[in-house]
Amino acid sequence: MIRRLLREPLVTFVVLGLGLFWLYGQVVPQDASHTIRLSTADVDALRTDHQRRFGTEPTAEDDRAIVAHYVDDEILYREALALGLDRGDIIVRRRLLQKMEFLLDGLHPVPEPTDADLEAYLAAHTDRYRTPARIDLVHVFVSRDRHGADANAMALRLRAELVRGADPAVVGDPFLRGRVLREQSEQDLAGIFGPAFARVALELPTGEWSEPVTSSYGLHVVRVSKRSPAELPPLAVVRAAVRQDWSEERRDAARKSALDELRGKYDVRVESAPVSTP
Repeated sequence: MIRRLLREPLVTFVVLGLGLFWLYGQVVPQDASHTIRLSTADVDALRTDHQRRFGTEPTAEDDRAIVAHYVDDEILYREALALGLDRGDIIVRRRLLQKMEFLLDGLHPVPEPTDADLEAYLAAHTDRYRTPARIDLVHVFVSRDRHGADANAMALRLRAELVRGADPAVVGDPFLRGRVLREQSEQDLAGIFGPAFARVALELPTGEWSEPVTSSYGLHVVRVSKRSPAELPPLAVVRAAVRQDWSEERRDAARKSALDELRGKYDVRVESAPVSTP
């Protein structure tokens, strides 16, 4: 008889309801506030938000609906907290952490940097803002797909012709990105031809036809026509980026200092499993 009753949906529902009611009594503080107060300023803020979202002044009926909706939300929010539904929720945890970081940022604002601050930061992080070396080049392409085992011999023959003055525009195979490339950094070249080609191309002497250089497509005879060395731009050019990085670094330092201060209020104990030995 008892087993049959336990299988009844209504009995299961009642048992679960009683269990939830008992749990509610255990976790809800006895002195939890059940008073919800909305000041005139609170109501004005709700009306302003309504006008911002809908573009119209709320009517008297809208006012009642706005307040009722807020009260409903507040009731559900308090009941959820009372039941501990916020605990163990990774999304709620992340949101609270984010709000605490905003609060700490507000309590420890980062000052506006001076030009001297930014100049010193730029000098200390030159690699971050230095523009890369760039080259202009002309290349004559020999496709491995088209020429197979003969590709290397053909590339050497084309180089000899180019050294003797052949027009690079009329020899070799067509290449999708064209024969002339300008203002190319190592990263740019790596994106087109592959990293190995890019490293070799950046080291080629200016004005000479190279030995065949391998890429992900085949072989190339390359002549570098112009070279622009890496350089550190003046502060005026990179001021926005330097200011953002400077401020972010100061904000991180201030946040860490505030967190270190808060950490002093806590007794942290970490239990770890014993290390097993063979």
